[in-house]
Amino acid sequence: METSTDTLLNGPIHWQTYDGQVLSINDFVHVFKIKASDYFKKIVPEDILSTEELAKAVRFLHQQSRENYTVRKYFLRKLLAHFRDIPAAELVFHLKDNKKPAIDGLCFNVSHSKDLITIAFSARNIGVDIEYIDPYFQYKEVMDLCFSEQEKVMVENAALPILTFYLLWTRKEAIVKATGEGIVEQLQDVPTNTATVLRAGLNYHINSYFATETYLLTTAVPVDSKKIKFWDLSTTGLSFL
Repeated sequence: METSTDTLLNGPIHWQTYDGQVLSINDFVHVFKIKASDYFKKIVPEDILSTEELAKAVRFLHQQSRENYTVRKYFLRKLLAHFRDIPAAELVFHLKDNKKPAIDGLCFNVSHSKDLITIAFSARNIGVDIEYIDPYFQYKEVMDLCFSEQEKVMVENAALPILTFYLLWTRKEAIVKATGEGIVEQLQDVPTNTATVLRAGLNYHINSYFATETYLLTTAVPVDSKKIKFWDLSTTGLSFL
C-alpha cells in the first residue's frame, strides 16, 4: 500500500483529565499535555526549580518562551516526583552520554511548541514531538536538508503539503529523541513512512495524531512497550499544584 498522510495519521487523541491520580509506568506509558499560559501565573516555580533553571527563565526575552520554559520545568519536576515518589525539589538529574538529562528508574521526554507542552514517561526509551501546524511556514526551504527524495515527493503530492511536512517532521523528531541521537546530520536517512522503524538496534512503534486541531503529535516507543495513555493537565485547575 502506498504511504500517504492518511495511512500515517491516526486521528485525534482522546485526552483524559489528570487531576493527581496515582499512576505507574509499570502499567502504561503516560503522555501529558499542558497549556503553559493556563498555569504560568498559578505556579510558584521558586518552590521546586533549581537556581540554574530560575536564572535561565528570566533570560528569555519573549514572554511566551519564558512562560513555556518555566511551566514545563515545573511540571517535569512535579510529574517526575509523582512517579518516583520523592519531593520535586529533591530530584537530581544526571547527563547521559548524549548530554540528555536523565533520572534513575524511568525514561522521559519533553517537547513544546507555541503554548503547548508534552511530557512523556515510560519504563523504556521514549520520544515525543509536538508541532504547531503553521500554515505560513516556508517548508520548501528546508526540505532538502531533512527529507529523502521519497518523502519530498510525498509532501509535494499531498492534498495538504504543509500538514504532510509537519507529519513527517514530527516522526523524525520522535524517533531520534527516543534513540537519544538528537538532531542528526543525515536527517534524510531517518525513516518516516512505516509504522515500525528499526533504529539504533531497537524496533520502535511510531504513531502520529492530531493533538488538537492545530497541533500534531508523534510518539516513538519500543515495540514491546506498554499501551500509551494521554492525559490533559490544561483543564484540571489547581488540584495538582
